[in-house]
Amino acid sequence: MIVHDVDRPDVGGVPPKMKAVCEEVKAALEELGLPDLKVTTDDNLGSSVLINGSWTAKPNGGIWQNGLYFQVWINPPKGKRYYEEGEKVTLELSHCSYKLAVSKLRKYTGPVHKVVAKLVAWIESNRA
Repeated sequence: MIVHDVDRPDVGGVPPKMKAVCEEVKAALEELGLPDLKVTTDDNLGSSVLINGSWTAKPNGGIWQNGLYFQVWINPPKGKRYYEEGEKVTLELSHCSYKLAVSKLRKYTGPVHKVVAKLVAWIESNRA
């Protein structure tokens, strides 16, 4: 079941509030050349950017979780539902392959450019 907030800001042609953050993340991560990368954003139930990535182009059995994968969220800081331009954001690792260095990517809140730099550094440190 998919839940949609009828009062969310990105309805009726209005772009999601984190669209600029999503584009910045996408540009930074595309330069790394991951074979499988998906960066999306929306304002359903709250602003967020979801990053799904993998170092494995075609994992065993076609199941994404069989490869070296990760899923990371970027959200407004604790207590905020929707992002406002210029605010700090929170980077949080949702889940990843057990083979990756999870301890090097702790939950972090800071300016967008620092969050992106931290994510890029973590991805590069785990390059297979």
